[in-house]
Formats: sequence, C-alpha cells, structure tokens
Amino acid sequence: MKFLHTADWHLGKMVNGVSMLVEQEYILAQIGRIAQEEQVDGIIIAGDLYDRSVPPADAVTLLNDILMELNVRLGLPVFAISGNHDSAERVNFGSAWYEKSGLHIQGTLARDLAPIEWCGAQVWLVPYHEPAVVRATLEDKSVRSFEDAMQAVTAGIRAKWDETKPQILVGHAFVAGGIPSDSERQLAIGNVDRVSTDCFDGFDYVALGHLHHPHAIHHPTIFYAGSPLKYSFSEAQDKKSVRIVTMDGKDLEEVRERFLEPLHDLRVVEGYLADLLANVAPGNEDFLQINLLDEGALVDPMGQLRAMYPNVLHLERVREKLADTAFERFEDVVKKDDLELFGQFFAHVSGKELTERQVEIMRETMDLVKGGEDA
Repeated sequence: MKFLHTADWHLGKMVNGVSMLVEQEYILAQIGRIAQEEQVDGIIIAGDLYDRSVPPADAVTLLNDILMELNVRLGLPVFAISGNHDSAERVNFGSAWYEKSGLHIQGTLARDLAPIEWCGAQVWLVPYHEPAVVRATLEDKSVRSFEDAMQAVTAGIRAKWDETKPQILVGHAFVAGGIPSDSERQLAIGNVDRVSTDCFDGFDYVALGHLHHPHAIHHPTIFYAGSPLKYSFSEAQDKKSVRIVTMDGKDLEEVRERFLEPLHDLRVVEGYLADLLANVAPGNEDFLQINLLDEGALVDPMGQLRAMYPNVLHLERVREKLADTAFERFEDVVKKDDLELFGQFFAHVSGKELTERQVEIMRETMDLVKGGEDA
C-alpha cells in the first residue's frame, strides 16, 4: 500500500494582502503529477482545506477542480478532514454520497466513528475538534482539555478496531513539542491546545495537519506533511513537500518526501538599497521581505524596490539590537546634563554611540536653543 500525505492547503489564503490562489493552483497541479508519477493508491489531506470558514468562490472552485482531478480523472481514493480554519459543516456537505466514488470527507466529529476499509487497512478520519464538541458528542463530562478530547476519541477507536489490520489515523492537532510557524492560527491561549504523542499509541501511521513545518516533530509513526506553500516569512527556510508513505501490512516501510517547487518562492533578502537596485538577481519576482541595512533617511524605498522587485510584501530597516540598559536611580539621572542624556537615548535607540562630529553638532544646537530661551 502506497499513499500520498498532504495537509494545510489553506485555499483562499492572503499573505500580506496578496492572494495566493494562483500559487495554490500551480502547486496543487504539481501534487497531482506527483501522485501519478509515484503511482500511489490513495491521497490523504489532513485538514485546513480552506483558509477560512467562508472561503472565496474561487477557492471553492479550485478545491472542486483538484478533487475532481485526483478522485475522478485519476481514480484515486481521497481521505480528507476539516481543520481548525475550515467550517466543519461546509466541508461535511455531500460526504455521504461522495463516498460512492471513493471521496471520503469527514467535516464533523461523529459519535460512532467507523473505519474506512481500504487496501487491507482501516483508516480513521478524525476532524479538528475542540474539547466542548467532544464533551457534547460523546456525552462525556470528564473531557475538559484538548488532551482529554483526543484521548477520548482514540480510546473509542481502539475499542472497535481490528488489531490484525494496519491502523491509519488522519487528524488535525498540535502535538506537544511540535515546531509552530507564524502562519498557523493559535488553537487556544497558552499551551492548553497541545496533545501528547500517547494519544496515538497503537496506530501504525498518524497523518497530521495543522503545523506547517514538515519536520515539526520527530516520531516513528506520527508525521506532519506541512503546508505545500510558505505562508509566512518564518517559513522562508523551509523546503515544502508532500510525504510518500509505503506500508507492507502493519510495517511502515518508508516515509519520504517529494519536494515541491513553487511558482514564486517566498524569501527574505538583506542588503543596502543601492546594491539591491543595481544588482537584480534571478528570482526578483518572488515574494520578498527585504531587510535594508542603510542608515539615515531614504526616499520612498518601497517604491524604488517594487520597480525591480514587484512582489515585495514587507520592508524592514535593520538596526543593531538594543543593548540592555542597567537600572539607574532617578537621583543619578537628574544629575546628567542635556547632552549626556541625549547621547544615552541615541545609544539606546540606534545601538551606537554618538560620533565626535555628532556631539559637536548637538552641543551647538543646544547652545543655540538655550541662547534663544535666554533672549
């Protein structure tokens, strides 16, 4: 049995106000080609099909088109769940008759989860769920946390699974110890949204979504696919991929990555404005955060950069890290003269000491101001 594991498509996503729909269409077509090349037996999509509960019409059309390609034209079974960005009811719509063509979509958590029998394995679709939903669905008042909720759901699965068959769980959760990125929506305040790896004891492969880093955790049977595209500059160094999983019975033979090449990369570039304008390297149409090293005032740097780099999404001025200032008593501060106080403020803000020339200019300016006050 061989399948492709992907997640966190976030169709309809906007990054710094720019739609990613064209990029998503490009990358999903690439995933379809990889599925053909690898001759997989099925596709797993572990949640966050859309980026928000009410997606734009173009995003709905794109999901329809890619599912049509994978499930109907290629004839592949698809196993998909809703994530925390999705509307569970919207994703669940039509699922009962989609199953007739091997399109298995679980949007809402069912009280009596039933496995999907596939290639000799049992596949369990566990959509994103909050503790209150599980407490109500299972009528279990002891469920108070995300950990309680996942433990209750997987315990129910263990009570009815066939131990002789490979067990595959498709879920959407934040496993404790995982590495987050800036583009994931926080599930709860603090760390109460974490679930332990113990929740998934006994499963032969756990296909997860939510964390966008493909190596968010290291575990022999629990894997994140990561998002197929970079959705924040905190992911700039990531290499996006889908996972190709091969199982022989209950033995997990191989889990490897097929890397994805975006239409436009998302990168962080650093340099001086004049150098960046004079030396435009290939990839200038990528989505960029540009960190400028220049000091002093600049005239319309974003306008100048966008003439050469049309997809600049964010511009920052790099400054030396502010040094920690030791605590000073008020009595000591008021003893300092104006020039000394300004020098201290300048060093705190810029990370640099005033030069002799700057000290001279400030002294002359202060003397001029004080002379005007005396007059």
